[in-house]
Amino acid sequence: MTKHTQQGLVKISIENLSFAVVGLVRNCESTIKADIYRIKNAMKNSKEVLWLIIESDSTDNTLKELKELRAQITNFYFKSLGQLASKISKRTDRISHCRNAYAEHIRNDPLFSQVDYVVVADLDGLNNKLTQEAFESCWLRNDWDMCAANQDGPYYDIWALRHKDWCPNDCWSQNKFLNTYRLDFEKNLWTSIYSKMITIPKDSEWIEVESAFGGFAVYKKHMFNECKYMGVTETGEDLCEHVFFHKKLKQKGAKLFINPLMINTGITEHTTDLLWKKRFKNKIKGFKRKIKVKFKESLLLMKQFLDWRKLK
Repeated sequence: MTKHTQQGLVKISIENLSFAVVGLVRNCESTIKADIYRIKNAMKNSKEVLWLIIESDSTDNTLKELKELRAQITNFYFKSLGQLASKISKRTDRISHCRNAYAEHIRNDPLFSQVDYVVVADLDGLNNKLTQEAFESCWLRNDWDMCAANQDGPYYDIWALRHKDWCPNDCWSQNKFLNTYRLDFEKNLWTSIYSKMITIPKDSEWIEVESAFGGFAVYKKHMFNECKYMGVTETGEDLCEHVFFHKKLKQKGAKLFINPLMINTGITEHTTDLLWKKRFKNKIKGFKRKIKVKFKESLLLMKQFLDWRKLK
């Protein structure tokens, strides 16, 4: 028995399961079709797949591409929320607003009443390694409420991640705190974010988390019955919408995992900074920033000294 089935749980066939695939798009004309068809191919053994894509704020031909997909694919739906940026200024707030749009349809639209699982996918070209085998590995066990993807390389989605040992807090809040007290900005970035971009072997045990996303996640449909997304804290700070959503799920007893076998991509734009060339460039930037801060401090000390001399 492999590591993935040693829990003694029954593997489920997806042939009798229905899915809804949801996601957000903005200026995705160059990636949307390839992404949709790649995900469609990975789910080809399922009983039925319905699609609901939420668009907003595009200035390219994204809407044209969506209309063509609607004509090509059965049960493909999309909804445009128009230009939101002028109404909702914060990006994270707009994202949560759009995610709540598909969540409301999943909850209340009769079209999705027979769906068993909901797939939430990024549609900006990220899911370029997703396969049928990777997708169906989620059903090697059945003790989960959400399965999030892994990457063939460093795990990139640290902001959406919460794990008691690996990443217990908001990485950007930690970075802001460290920058307040330590002038080594590059080291602070490494401590708060890049050091957490570990590589998870495909044959690892599933990792239970408080929150994770990684660009592709599968949920049991009833996870959307009540919970909503939020992208801004009560004090107006940016908040990862997945973390808020998953916190509500965990409060209701949900079991959330990263599935190491569900590989969706390799190196991403977020993890290229781990490569030595990027690291070297960032080290230089950090050094320049430190010199600038030190120079300002020296000027202030000089001014204080001159003021003191005048008093003498």
